[in-house]
Amino acid sequence: MRRHLIIRFLPIVVAMLLVADPARADAPRTLTWEDLIPQDATLESPYKNLDLDQQVELEMLTSIRGQLAAGVINEVHPLFEDAREIEFKLKGEGIDVEAMIPKVRAFQAEIVRRNTLLAHTLDGETVRLPGYVLPLEFDGTSVEEFLLVPYVGACIHVPPPPINQTVIVHLKQSFRAKELYEPVWVTGKLTVKQATRALTLVDGTGDVTAGYSIQGTLVEPYTDKSGN
Repeated sequence: MRRHLIIRFLPIVVAMLLVADPARADAPRTLTWEDLIPQDATLESPYKNLDLDQQVELEMLTSIRGQLAAGVINEVHPLFEDAREIEFKLKGEGIDVEAMIPKVRAFQAEIVRRNTLLAHTLDGETVRLPGYVLPLEFDGTSVEEFLLVPYVGACIHVPPPPINQTVIVHLKQSFRAKELYEPVWVTGKLTVKQATRALTLVDGTGDVTAGYSIQGTLVEPYTDKSGN
């Protein structure tokens, strides 16, 4: 009987040991940038039946109409004449401009909304995330706090990424950066909370808002699965 009881409870004991194993509990979860964007219903594009030139022209027309409605421009502004020419061209190509403009506005507004969504289920997890280093607090090449961003040039040459694609990394020990936008892997505890930092650039200082922060415990040079 005793032998049977030991055999019977052995799987339960093993399961408890696995759960209690600190090394297993602290193992970082490897994320991609897509993991930081909450999953939502597929967004239907209003441009699906238009070629690229028509898409650009429709967006321009929508923007000019918006500026006109807001009083930013008036009917003697050169953009107003541009809008009339675009409208005439698109209508000549069989596009129902008046029906399409509200759809474009709704599509753009939904993209803006989705760019503010954060993956709250990741809060408190130990994670490992690749990205590019944009220093915030540093002494020479020794970096104590930096932005982790998904592509080179973010926040400087192009508009900043949305908040769910921007991470502030705080380091317990400084990291010696070799170059701007150095590719790295960052490991640490993820916190889901908006925060704004001032970023000093060559032409001035600007604020950047991130939706996530990581208390970094390890920064490693980036390598992909092939080791490159």
